[in-house]
Amino acid sequence: MSYRKDQGRYARMFAFWAILLLVAYGCFHGGGLADQLDSWMGAANQTFVEPFPILKTLKTSTLITLAVWAAVGFAAHRVLNRPKIADTLIDTETELTKVTWPNWGEAWQGTLAVAVMVLILFLFLTAVDLGLAQVMNLLMGVA
Repeated sequence: MSYRKDQGRYARMFAFWAILLLVAYGCFHGGGLADQLDSWMGAANQTFVEPFPILKTLKTSTLITLAVWAAVGFAAHRVLNRPKIADTLIDTETELTKVTWPNWGEAWQGTLAVAVMVLILFLFLTAVDLGLAQVMNLLMGVA
């Protein structure tokens, strides 16, 4: 049963899927848990299905990794529905509804302003750096 299940739905859903995707990346990406188990198990790693969708092969190491991933998903669901954490996520979603998001024009204008200022600062710092390098060369007698 979820704590205050009708509130903070999107924040909880985002947090759950973010955790699940990060754990999946750690489990199945190169060098992750599945590959570690595959190398540890050696010949004992039985292959069940060779052309398996997404995972390429379904082996014992893959099944163990899927079980770990499912257990983490279950634990994440339980943790995200604890009252203290759920209240935080509910409050976060409530505050995000109060935010006034910029329209496309404002976002583009802000992006251009930042890009121009970065370019100006880059040119200024480059000129100062070159100038100081010349001064140091003159002081040190390097022609």
